[in-house]
Amino acid sequence: MEKLYDFNHQPENWDVKDYAAGSRAQKQNIDDWGGGRARRLLQAAYTIAFLCLLRFDEVLKIQAHDIRVLSATSYELTLPFRKTEQSGGK
Repeated sequence: MEKLYDFNHQPENWDVKDYAAGSRAQKQNIDDWGGGRARRLLQAAYTIAFLCLLRFDEVLKIQAHDIRVLSATSYELTLPFRKTEQSGGK
C-alpha cells in the first residue's frame, strides 16, 4: 500500500491534467494510463478494501452517498450490504 501511495502521489501521476485529444495510432507508454482522477479513485478503492477487509466486488458496490464526511480527518462509510450475509444481500 505504501509503494502504491508513493507512486500515485508523484506529480506526474497525481495531478489532474486537461484533456488532450490524440490518435490511438500513436504509440503510448504502457505506464501512461488513467491520469490523476483514475489514480485517485483506485487509491481510494484499494484503501477502503484494505481497511474494511472487503473484496473488490464489494468495494465496487459502494456509491458516493454511502460515504459521509464527519470532519477533515474522519469519514463514515455505510455499506450497502451486510458483510456477514452469505449471499451478499441486505
